[in-house]
Parts: sequence; structure tokens; C-alpha cells
Amino acid sequence: MTTQVFKLSLQGRFYDSGVLLAGGQYILTAAHLFNTDALPTDLSINTNAHATAIYIHPNWKNDPSNYNHDLALIKLDHSLTGGYDIYRGTAEIGQPFTRVGYVGNQLVERQNTYDTYTNIVNPLWGNTVETNSQLLYDYDDGTPQHDALGILFNVNHLGLGAAESMSQAGLSGAPTFINNQIAGIGSYIFRSDATDVNSVLDSSFGEMGSDMRVSVEADWIDYVTKGNPVYSEPNVKADVMTSVPEPNYGSVINYFLAAFSEPLKQDISFDYRTLDGTAISGQDYLATQGHIELHIGQDHVAIPVTILGDKQVESDENFEMEVKFSLPNNSAITLIAVHTIIDNDIMI
Repeated sequence: MTTQVFKLSLQGRFYDSGVLLAGGQYILTAAHLFNTDALPTDLSINTNAHATAIYIHPNWKNDPSNYNHDLALIKLDHSLTGGYDIYRGTAEIGQPFTRVGYVGNQLVERQNTYDTYTNIVNPLWGNTVETNSQLLYDYDDGTPQHDALGILFNVNHLGLGAAESMSQAGLSGAPTFINNQIAGIGSYIFRSDATDVNSVLDSSFGEMGSDMRVSVEADWIDYVTKGNPVYSEPNVKADVMTSVPEPNYGSVINYFLAAFSEPLKQDISFDYRTLDGTAISGQDYLATQGHIELHIGQDHVAIPVTILGDKQVESDENFEMEVKFSLPNNSAITLIAVHTIIDNDIMI
């Protein structure tokens, strides 16, 4: 475990921690280490690999009322040995975890327990943490008077005794492990006068911490590290995907097919264009239109259409491809084909 968690220094001014993902070429950390114009060359990593790209979560806003989507990925110039899978389950709450990261130049391992989701604080402090997107824990000394989540939210847990710990400077971006998988990424800590043993934010008993919940960001991590599916051009009707899952990030290309039962014995041409149905061009897919000429001996042509991704929960949507053939006798035939974008977004 200890050789795959790294110290990340930005321009030599401050540092963070990060963890190598399975596959060995990406490090997962917190977005708040980076400013908007941070360059890979600004980043030093205590390994022989160097950063070639920094990917900050597209929904990270550095908003102190929530710190939603506080994640970043660093691509390395070559793959390292090992790396960890991300936790993809839903049972983080109530589970003890181990945090591994750098405090100064020392790699440390710390324990605590995820008590609840961080959005529980929203009504009390007017925060806007997205539902079930962050994991909340407190730093207990075994006494009820410093059980922050018990006092403030009736989520009672007196800690792990001598093993109990709290995040601190340097452990931002550090991973937490459940069953040797990355379950959380250290994001921020906060306090309340009602529970803290002192009056300052200093990782002392009675304070609370929030980690990014990796399982709900698995789709973004997969998109950056693996990309979206690539669909093959169809050659025959049986190959056509008339329904395609909507990606959560980026886009995919799907295909309509104009096919004939046998090779053409004469040249033909046709115009095509997409038409909105319940799917809206520019929002759900990219409109396309054009003119195609097919020649003697050809029997098909695939027409690509870009499907746009989002994480909005919505119904399945469809759009159409209108094809208007020009025939040798100056007549025309118009055909309509329908494709469906399958929504796979769920409320978390």
C-alpha cells in the first residue's frame, strides 16, 4: 500500500497526497490542490514518473458551501507497477476505513469510521452538498461531549479508541481504503463551537471531516482513464444499434444505416438530415445533414451521429433520420428511421 500513495507538490509551495489507480498510469487526488491554470510541469511527484496531463472534475467549482466534485486525475508519462481499484459498492456508511497519505515527508496510515453522508449538514449551516455524494466522519475521543455528529445530528458513535484519527494538512487528496479499495478522497475538515475541544480548526477532537465518495464518481474516473465505448460501423441491418446508452460524460458515435439487399446496378444519391423527437439537437445529440452518392457495386453506407452525455435523470429519448432518395425517373422516396437514447442516470 505504501509505495502506491504519493506526495504531490505544486510549484514547491504546497503539497497534497494522491493514490495510483489500477493500471498504473493515473493518480487520483483532490481538485483543490490545483488552480485553474495549473500545468503538469508545475507538479512534482515523489516517483520517477512525471505528469503529462491534469484532469479536474468538470463540475468542480471550489465553492466553500459544498466543495462538490473535489476530484482530479493526473496522467503519468509511463505506467507504474500496481495501483488500486476503486470501491464501487454502496455500503461505506458504518465502515471503518484506513487513510494513507503524507504529513510532511512521512507517509502515515490513519483510521476512522464513515458515520453518514455530508449533506446532513445542509439544513444546519445552509450548505449545498449534493445528496449522498460525500462521506462524513468526526474525530472522537470516546466521550459523548465531543461526539460531534452525535450532538449535532444524533448520529452517535464514540470512535475507535486509540486508533481514531483525523485528517490534517497534507492528507487532502489522500485515499481512504475499505477492503483494500479506494472508497474516499480527503477533501476538507470543519468544526462547531458546540463540539470542538478548542476554538480553532486544527484537526482536534470534536471536529469533522468530509471525503469525496469515490463510488458515485466512478463514471467520471472511468471516462477519463478508459474513455467511452466505441461502436463499430454497421454493415448490415442486424448490426445497427437502434438504441444506445447515453454516456455520462463526453460523447459517443452511433450509426444509422442505408443498406440494400444487393449491390447497386446503377448510381443513386440521397439527402439526409436528423430530426428532433423527444431528444433535442445540441442538447442530446448533434444534428447532422448532408448529401451522399452511392455507385454501382455498393450496397450500404453508415451515417454517424454524435450522442451527447449528461448526468441528468430523464426519460429515454428518441430522434429521427430522414433520408430522401432521388431516383433516375426524377421521383423521390423519403424514409424515416428512429433511434433511441437510453437514459441510465439514477438519483444518488
